[in-house]
Amino acid sequence: MCGINGIVSRKHDFPILKLGEKMNELIKHRGPDDEGGVAFNDSSFFPLSYKDSVKRAEAIPYLDFKNLDEVISPKIWLGHRRLSILDLSPLGHCPMTDDTQRYWLTYNGEIYNYIEIRTELKKLGHTFYSKTDSEVVLKAYIQWGESCLSRFNGMWAFVIYDVQEQTFFGSRDRFGVKPFYYNCTDTVFSFSSEQKALVESGVVEKGINKKAVYDYLAFTQIEHQQESFFKGVIELLPGHNLKFSYKTWQLETEQFYDLKFNPETEDIDSKKELVMIEEIGSLFKQSIDLRMRSDVSVGSCLSGGIDSSAIVGGMASLGHGNINTYTACSHLKELDESHFAKKVVDEHQTKWHKITPTSSELLNDLEELVYCQDIPLFSTSTYAQFRVMKKVKQTGVKVVLDGQGGDELFAGYLPHHTNAWLDLLGKGKIVALTRSLKDYGSLSSGMQFFFKQYLRFYGLKKLPAGMYENMMQRFYKEHDYINQSLKDTYSKDAFGAYQKDLPKSLNGLLKYEFYNSRLKGYLKCEDRCSMWHSVEARTPFADDFPLIEKVFSISGNYKIKAGVKKYLLKEATKDLLPNDIYNRKDKMGYVTPNNLWIREIKDDLKAYFTDDLEEYYNYDRLMKDYDQFFDQTHRPENQRMFKFIAFAVWKKRFGL
Repeated sequence: MCGINGIVSRKHDFPILKLGEKMNELIKHRGPDDEGGVAFNDSSFFPLSYKDSVKRAEAIPYLDFKNLDEVISPKIWLGHRRLSILDLSPLGHCPMTDDTQRYWLTYNGEIYNYIEIRTELKKLGHTFYSKTDSEVVLKAYIQWGESCLSRFNGMWAFVIYDVQEQTFFGSRDRFGVKPFYYNCTDTVFSFSSEQKALVESGVVEKGINKKAVYDYLAFTQIEHQQESFFKGVIELLPGHNLKFSYKTWQLETEQFYDLKFNPETEDIDSKKELVMIEEIGSLFKQSIDLRMRSDVSVGSCLSGGIDSSAIVGGMASLGHGNINTYTACSHLKELDESHFAKKVVDEHQTKWHKITPTSSELLNDLEELVYCQDIPLFSTSTYAQFRVMKKVKQTGVKVVLDGQGGDELFAGYLPHHTNAWLDLLGKGKIVALTRSLKDYGSLSSGMQFFFKQYLRFYGLKKLPAGMYENMMQRFYKEHDYINQSLKDTYSKDAFGAYQKDLPKSLNGLLKYEFYNSRLKGYLKCEDRCSMWHSVEARTPFADDFPLIEKVFSISGNYKIKAGVKKYLLKEATKDLLPNDIYNRKDKMGYVTPNNLWIREIKDDLKAYFTDDLEEYYNYDRLMKDYDQFFDQTHRPENQRMFKFIAFAVWKKRFGL
């Protein structure tokens, strides 16, 4: 697990080596164990060493470091920061090349089935210097070209430079667990694992994408378009490849993977269901087994919910003992899950590490938190995750498993009931629908919830555009605090896009959440929080494609049964879960008392609200209503206030 950087320039006076070194420094947290770079001119390559680089080794081309003063007229630079997980020796250094020195790789990720792929490549005549998955990726590409991606089970973001053709091949994993950002102008092409490396280094000129700001303030949308908050910084989408040619200066992207799902609503077959549950249980344990491959210790996040509890149970069932587990607790009893987590700890005798964040600690860490995320946050819950990863680092553990993706894969959120009911209604299965509505609690409560949810996510969107926009702005009062000019410029198109229907089928919605909304945001926070503390987070529910494809091949109406969400996962992991967790029906996650915390620190936050925010906020009104707006302890938990805080902090921290 690492960080990647790259600069390609056709400007003769472009300070490519100086800027590249700065990019590497800006993502040092992603890989403090080793630093690498390689420069290219028209005829030669120059592996470079830096203050954090491993020792030089003449027998290995990518470790045969040159001095900076030997580099003449560089036009290409590839950079790397390494977090050593597999093969801790210098042989894992990147950028890495093959024996011919034609192909050069800078790589971030983990290919969990690398041992099986390496065995296959050896039979085909390939030899290996290291025991890393990095070298497997490089030689798999040399052997099979782009089709090598179909063999990879894991998470990745990498670029391979072909010296002979002067072309670059970049790829991001199927579901976007690992990040990849780039910028391309008429004279410079650059890429990185993090946006800050592009803009803080000076490779990309700093600027704010106002459309993204409006979408965030109005709808709490983050990175839902390829260009996010930093103008000109583009996200390579999950399951996509990037190709760039130095000769033609042409860049193109293409999708290499699209998750298929079962759109049918089938009659429940109890025998078929048992087979599915057995298959899911087997695939789940295989996914855990693969993700335990590491040359450093592996722990697990543990909330006390189904997903993380099943993961810890899976680790223990595979013979892994003395597991380090990490839990975010709360001072408020109604938000605290630690009593559930303790049941897992007691059952498997794990080494339990707890953190209990407070509002004063959030205030102290807020700028660091926003900076590590690159873009504004949507909730204080990210801080709980941030602190968990900090605790992981403090205990000397470099790898943790986490349950992100379980809800989007197995249907774990309340609104998923609505889509399960829509599946039944669409197929005319009225008897089954009535039974399912009753299972929600009672027929009347089920019908009431169904009506409200359908109206919210589908019905109201049928209104004329102007009427819908006016209604939404009256209901969500935070729209009153958005700059009028910003609304005039972007609201029509933004509301038009927001008014589009979500998929109605359960599996269709789950796929949408996997790629476009919930999981995408959660994985971004997961990556930044973990890597900021030099910790690798592995997410079997979000990147094990055999498990994911199997679950999406199952008809949606098997996923919620008798009112039980994530039914298939619960049954498949029943033997791994304490009874109290198996029988849980509530859901929390990294929940924090958002409204209470903001009320407690709102006076200290006021210093961030300066008049340079006027082009984004209705500044005078926000300042007039400041105490009232930032004290919503009497209202349900929401992100309506925090986004105004997070954007103000982000703008100040990045000097925008």
